[in-house]
Amino acid sequence: MATPANIIPVPKPGRNAFNPDRPLSRNALVKAQVKHFQEADKNLPPELQTGMDMNSITTEGQAAAYIRKVTEAIHNSGGRAGKVQRAG
Repeated sequence: MATPANIIPVPKPGRNAFNPDRPLSRNALVKAQVKHFQEADKNLPPELQTGMDMNSITTEGQAAAYIRKVTEAIHNSGGRAGKVQRAG
């Protein structure tokens, strides 16, 4: 149970935190997330893979839509996603 001693206040994001029209090239974190989700997408059963071309994702809004689709597919896979090879 949370007590006043272990509650950490988290400020709300600024108004410009998410800009669906911002080029993905200006947001390294979201760009990296798209790459991670691409790997997850490849390991889904073929019928659940999005088939999206990664070069077509050029804005934060498109990245958000792709991440949403892959997340939904992961949930719909019911744990049938293939194993991901871990580096080193």
